[in-house]
Amino acid sequence: MMKINKLKQEQVKQDMILSVNEKNALLRRQKELEAYETELVKKYQGQQQQRSDELYAQKQAAEAARDAIFKKLSEEEARRRMEYEQMENLRNELQV
Repeated sequence: MMKINKLKQEQVKQDMILSVNEKNALLRRQKELEAYETELVKKYQGQQQQRSDELYAQKQAAEAARDAIFKKLSEEEARRRMEYEQMENLRNELQV
């Protein structure tokens, strides 16, 4: 009878050790998964930031090109206006 109780106690002890080990393994696996998930989130955020930076650079380049075109058109318009005024002044002088 003592032997049976001792065997039962030994079995309970082994079951508890096994349970603790399984729990520790499960916690370790959970931490690994959380770390992996965190890594994926950081990678995704990095990709999003890179896309955002690329879009910003494209927008800046488009805006610079638009500004250059506008400046060129403004200069051309000013040149035409000046030429027109010179022609008008010459006409006025010739009429006098």
